[in-house]
Amino acid sequence: MNPGPQKAPSVFDAFFAEANVTQDEFAVLNLGQGALTLPFVVEEEILVPPSFARDVVAGSTMTVELVFAAAWEAVDPLARHGVTPALGAQVLAALGGNPQRADADPQRYLRLALSALEAFRGRGLPRHEGRAYLALGTALERCRRLPDALKAYERGRVLLEAADDGHGLRAAHARLALATSQIGLIEQSLLHAETGLRIGQGLAAPTAHTTRPAFGQIYITHTLHHRRTRALMRMGFFDDAESALADWQQEAGGGHEYYLLVLTGQLRLRQNRNNDAVNLFIRAIDSRFATLDTTTLPGRSYYLENSAKDIGEAMGAALSVERADLAVGMLAAMATRRPQRPQGPAPVALQSLDDEIHTLARTATRAVVAGDVGLLGVNEDRARILLEARDALLHGTRSATREPVTVADWTRTLPLAVGPGEIALAYLQSDDGGIILAVTNGIVLSRPTYLPTDQLRQFVALAHDECVRRTEPRTLHRLGEALLAPVADLLAGASRVFITAQDPLADFPFHAVPFHGRPLIAGMHVRSLPSLALLAAAEERPRRTPATGTDLRACAAVVRQPRYELLPELLNVRAEAEAVRGAFPDAITLYDDAATAQAVQDAIESCDVLHLAGHAAFNPTHPNMARILLADRPLFAFEVATATKAPHLVNLSGCRAAAERRNLGGEGEGLAASFLAAGAETVVAPLWPVRDDAALAFNSVLYRELASPGAAVDTAVRNAQLALLADPNFSHPGLWGAFTTLGAVREAQTSTNIAEAGEA
Repeated sequence: MNPGPQKAPSVFDAFFAEANVTQDEFAVLNLGQGALTLPFVVEEEILVPPSFARDVVAGSTMTVELVFAAAWEAVDPLARHGVTPALGAQVLAALGGNPQRADADPQRYLRLALSALEAFRGRGLPRHEGRAYLALGTALERCRRLPDALKAYERGRVLLEAADDGHGLRAAHARLALATSQIGLIEQSLLHAETGLRIGQGLAAPTAHTTRPAFGQIYITHTLHHRRTRALMRMGFFDDAESALADWQQEAGGGHEYYLLVLTGQLRLRQNRNNDAVNLFIRAIDSRFATLDTTTLPGRSYYLENSAKDIGEAMGAALSVERADLAVGMLAAMATRRPQRPQGPAPVALQSLDDEIHTLARTATRAVVAGDVGLLGVNEDRARILLEARDALLHGTRSATREPVTVADWTRTLPLAVGPGEIALAYLQSDDGGIILAVTNGIVLSRPTYLPTDQLRQFVALAHDECVRRTEPRTLHRLGEALLAPVADLLAGASRVFITAQDPLADFPFHAVPFHGRPLIAGMHVRSLPSLALLAAAEERPRRTPATGTDLRACAAVVRQPRYELLPELLNVRAEAEAVRGAFPDAITLYDDAATAQAVQDAIESCDVLHLAGHAAFNPTHPNMARILLADRPLFAFEVATATKAPHLVNLSGCRAAAERRNLGGEGEGLAASFLAAGAETVVAPLWPVRDDAALAFNSVLYRELASPGAAVDTAVRNAQLALLADPNFSHPGLWGAFTTLGAVREAQTSTNIAEAGEA
């Protein structure tokens, strides 16, 4: 009997033979021979936690993202056994399995790539060492060390050629094609792309069971065709580029439709066929976003960050043919919709992941207490891993499928969603200047702003500094006037304005800037939205059946001074809780030691109104570590993101609680953003640190307004802002202007009206 092909010995076999490893420390997951087509995989197997093999593999649909997220969980335990080839193989799989690893912390990615390379050197493993050089080159690129990256890629190419590793060698040429293009060596880029394609023609299917190339082989094929076509376009050989696109379509088939359509659209622009380009861009956006339905902010951010440049060009093309309505439709289409929660019991593995998230919260707390920024970065990375794994697990069990919402749908419905007396503004920025897309009276207009990005960033930073230091707000006023002047005629008749803006304007206080001599908020309601898509997708926001027999369930949790950090005591936060009780007499109040993270998490999933007061923190490089400091530990944004329900109204009375890192067209990442993503309709929070007495004054007026029967949330917030503006003690925009409202697309009323909204 023929036993069939024997598995080649792996570095993991050697590890288990030599190391003192208990049987329950690791589980081996065989990926199959096709995995070797992925440039970051050097063995057909990886190690995963035993719980993953037990709970996930046996009980849910497997995804590539879930497998390589699990690979990360075995890296640290494996590292405790020393720098071995097995550790190098595991690190490469974990690094390459998700490019977000590199983007989240480039320096850590570089350190890990170097550790993988060190594990293979001098051990007679040229294929492993060559692929490690590819990972090192990627890390160096992320650290903006392109000349060093080119050297690493070239070294990897030499080793992989010597090892007769065709798949790895193709990957090396693909990386070299991209890197040489970035420094303007277009002919070399073309040469590398065409060499890689020739190598691919000689590669057989990865297994005897199928003639279809494996995922990694397909991915590299698309990459090489993409670089070849782009090089020909940049050299001005448009006919050759057209032929290259045809070759790409014929050889690669489906799978990367988005990039094929985008590149074809870019070629049409260079051929002055702008209308054709716009149609292709629309098809590309629909192919990526119409059915995209992810449950985590990191997952959504990945798609947004990697599409922003292409869609910016697409919107520019739409504006060039005077179709501002299509530009708005494209912008709205990038905002992924809040997912439907899976019906029925949660998968067994979900509890394990939630336990891991709870453990991470304790680890992140230690980093906060120690002031260890580096460890916070590691925890940010781990939070993304866990949220992505949770996302993949939920995707594998979700049965409901939504109808796709296309650019044409958004183009048609969004202008109609902006009602009489309302105006929606989207501020977009390029290197040369900005564009304002304005939706009003059923039409869409575009207006230029003429502020280059570098100058805009400088002005925003100066305005922010004026607000924090409460100095003369000259820059705030000048910048505000420059941003509102192009749409002054449209604002003149508006009673409500919705504003969405990408960085660096994501946290800019539009409501506090002057308009006709008065702050904008004095003449109209002003709302900040992560995406204009919320205007036309209100029916998709998750709602909760209200409590029976009561008007509202409200909770106020306040911590004057956490015991685990040396911070000044917030003397007025207890008075803020009393203000909440003034509006909602049956409100639950959690003072100091009672305001634990677990108690607040329980309130998030059971209350209609939640008031959190205490010290808060935000760092744009670690948005999932945004936090509010409770009695026993901080509550982090990544924990809030896992909530299955959220209050209708969330008031975060903590410094910079409204700050977020926001991408073009979609949601941001941060504490307030996590509450919105979990289903909150309205979040009220400050954009920068505010005085304790100003926070009390604002919240006292806010809850006094909310105590009135039928009071509207956004009207109550506006009246509280105006009350502080009128008070000489708080009239500086750095005090009253800090408070902003996110969400609140329509007038939402308190008392029984919030409960009625929950039944909608």
